[in-house]
Amino acid sequence: MSIGEAENYRYYWKSAWNANKPVWLDAENPNWAGNFKVKYWNTEWQNIIYGNDNSYLKKILNSGFDGAYLDIIDAFEYYEN
Repeated sequence: MSIGEAENYRYYWKSAWNANKPVWLDAENPNWAGNFKVKYWNTEWQNIIYGNDNSYLKKILNSGFDGAYLDIIDAFEYYEN
């Protein structure tokens, strides 16, 4: 489960984001088409990832998994100056 990038092929992606990005959605990763950096500290993004019944984590757990691998945990490096 990527926590540092949004992926345009996941269930949560809204096609409207292609033209009108949310404030937390940032540049596309040049090495991975369809993956976009996110401002992971933003509450809207966090609500997509965890903490409610429609979250990515909840869907993983409801599928029978007892945990999840957190990917792109080094996303902070993109925002370091």
